[in-house]
Amino acid sequence: MALDAKQLAADIAENVRTAAAAHPAGSDATIASVDADFCSIWPKAKPVLELVAGVVMFIPGAGTTAGAVLKGLLKVGDQVSAEVCK
Repeated sequence: MALDAKQLAADIAENVRTAAAAHPAGSDATIASVDADFCSIWPKAKPVLELVAGVVMFIPGAGTTAGAVLKGLLKVGDQVSAEVCK
């Protein structure tokens, strides 16, 4: 199964546009919604991302870079979780 980076990027961009349209920028409700969404999703998403990062690293070529990037994002997610989710 080949990963199509352009398709993944397009899907992510579409999801960001959809989320931005659903929550007007700058409103307190938007910030609270994003915090609540992240705090409920992160504990479920982290193990999946860890698995993907481990598997992707074995793909020759860009896989090692993608795996390292995912591991970096996991660290950032943990830091955000520690500060935002109480």
